[in-house]
Amino acid sequence: MTTLESVGTTLVVGSGVFIVTYYLLINVGYLLIHVLALFQLRDNVRESGWNPSFRAFDSPFYPGVAMVVPAYNEAANIVESVRSMLALNYPDQEIVVVNDGSSDATLDRLEEAFGLRPVDAEVPYDVPSEPIRGVYRSATHENLLVVDKENGGKSDALNAGVWLTDQELFCAVDADTVIDRDALLDVVAPFLEEPSRTVASGGTIRVANDCVVQDGQVKETKLPKTGLAGVQVMEYLRAFYSGRLGLARLKGLILISGAFGVFRTDRVREIGGYRHDTITEDFDVVVRLHEYLSDNDIDYRIEFVPEPVAWTEVPESLRSLGRQRRRWYRGMLETVIASRGLFFRRRYGRVGTVVLPFFTAAEAIGPLIEGFGYVLLPLGWYLGILNIEFFLTFLLLTVGVGVFLSWFGVFSEVWSYNRYESPQDAARLLWYGVLENFGYRQWKTVVAWHGLIEFLRGEQSWGVMERRGFGDAATETAAAGGTVEAAPAAAAATDNREDADDGGFVWVDWLADEPGTDGLRWLDRIASDGQPGMLASVADLAVGVGEGGFVWTTDFPAGDGGFVWVTDPALGAGEGGYVLATAADGSVRLAATTDFSEGLGDGGFVWTTDPTLGAGDGGFVWTTDAATGAGNQGFVWVVDTADPAE
Repeated sequence: MTTLESVGTTLVVGSGVFIVTYYLLINVGYLLIHVLALFQLRDNVRESGWNPSFRAFDSPFYPGVAMVVPAYNEAANIVESVRSMLALNYPDQEIVVVNDGSSDATLDRLEEAFGLRPVDAEVPYDVPSEPIRGVYRSATHENLLVVDKENGGKSDALNAGVWLTDQELFCAVDADTVIDRDALLDVVAPFLEEPSRTVASGGTIRVANDCVVQDGQVKETKLPKTGLAGVQVMEYLRAFYSGRLGLARLKGLILISGAFGVFRTDRVREIGGYRHDTITEDFDVVVRLHEYLSDNDIDYRIEFVPEPVAWTEVPESLRSLGRQRRRWYRGMLETVIASRGLFFRRRYGRVGTVVLPFFTAAEAIGPLIEGFGYVLLPLGWYLGILNIEFFLTFLLLTVGVGVFLSWFGVFSEVWSYNRYESPQDAARLLWYGVLENFGYRQWKTVVAWHGLIEFLRGEQSWGVMERRGFGDAATETAAAGGTVEAAPAAAAATDNREDADDGGFVWVDWLADEPGTDGLRWLDRIASDGQPGMLASVADLAVGVGEGGFVWTTDFPAGDGGFVWVTDPALGAGEGGYVLATAADGSVRLAATTDFSEGLGDGGFVWTTDPTLGAGDGGFVWTTDAATGAGNQGFVWVVDTADPAE
């Protein structure tokens, strides 16, 4: 054996011993947390079985809660979301919607639906946010406040809401989250038990994909039809019913989901609100609360309550899920590094001496070490030092422990609140607990390494979250491949929609076939970041919203037509445009032209503001001549997949 081979063998063996030891220690820690979670869940289930003899939502003893809802380009669903929150059972509730400089019709939708009136008073605080342009109160719902401000991001919007409410508590809620009707009553329970000590309380997040949602409430719980979303259901159960519960039992809860968490308003103000330079503000604010309260010798508690549930949609493609998980990983590294002063210091109790170090070792460093282990295996085989018997034994052990921890979370769900009542659903969850160890788990280590590289590069992007949407019509049109988003206010008021179209156009800054590029792509379901929608044929072009955009694929059926786009609608037709044409490789693409006869069809779409061609504020009209607009109807961008003309 050469010197180089000898050194390589020593490094591989030493690294292998370290990885095995590290893995055993981390999993012993996980096992202890899961056992503690089981005891905590037992206590919670016992308490939830006691029904008080009074109607909780009529009680005068509940503290006031402000539902702070950051909203950026949420015109499609903001009205339905607010109505859902207004319907929650709670005696003293305020809804604070923060319009974070939306470029769409978010504020207009709120004004139309709730009759907003300006609050004639100066902002009484020096709010740590971008400038506030106006504050409005609903004429029909006195407990609805709308704050209009310049864009500053989610943390910035949350700060505006926290500083502009008089309520004792606030609940941070995402605009696309559906909350169980009694969830707010349950999640504030720790504040009733120890009002002076409790500073934060979090509820459970569950997966809403393929669930039946009606009137802003989940009426029927179903497992997602796709395996990727199904594995995430199992992950969420493990994270909340095992991880969060175990940490709560240890008095070391360091993470409350940003989609559903309640905080003492004054305590969050005291730490300066949410930081703007982090992309995981929910994790960061809880750790900073631990640090601040410990530094000031303030007795406190931060709790997790498993029964109240908020429902959210999870990604159903590896691309979207990868973006989400990379962002989570980058944000975790940011918070861990920012809070490094807490590590191994008794002043910060179990958070500093046990929880944060273990969390960092398991969640931040663990995936990187696991990925390194996958590289060592072929090296060990190449050097002839890989013991096959030991490797197979270790593989069975790792898979067995992983399956056990996942099944532990599923068992906790079935034993406690049992939202998935079908035995088939429970069996599928158990199967996902096995399946994730073969491919999915390894993929997550690659995502973690990718996230580390992005972190080292200083990447701060949020990433596009593709959503199918869920609502009253979601389950009716899913089979048709349509996307159901909340309707604009005018359409929602009449609710006379029939079946949605089979697809539409969205502008995105990436193409699945050519990552990193812009382009036009047709989708059979519409999902974009912020403002999804489609082209709908209407007689009144004024119903269109936003600037819209297009997405293109080669799956688009070749047919007649093309599109023209100009930056100045007054220019009308004559600037040329795009027609469907066959490329050299045989695929169908959009080709720029001033002669629509060059395309596959005999006409195309042009933009016009001429009332004789397309009445209203302008839109796309059909023409057979690139120099003119023809007809008395046009295509405008709308945020509902249904035809608003129906």
